[in-house]
Amino acid sequence: MKLIHNWKAVALHSHSMWAFYLSLIALLTPDVVFYVWGVDTNPRLWFVLGVGLLIYGIAGRLKDQGLPK
Repeated sequence: MKLIHNWKAVALHSHSMWAFYLSLIALLTPDVVFYVWGVDTNPRLWFVLGVGLLIYGIAGRLKDQGLPK
């Protein structure tokens, strides 16, 4: 697998990558909260948050983010 030449800048600064990072956190947080504190959270909240972040990620892929080439 060959990476793009500016992969570090993309990983640190692009909207789409941050949306994917935050989507992963939104998917894992309910389980962590349950295992650590025994509190069952509202799954609708995490679903809406996750979908919103994925939509943000898709839009971020299409936006010119001014990253170094």
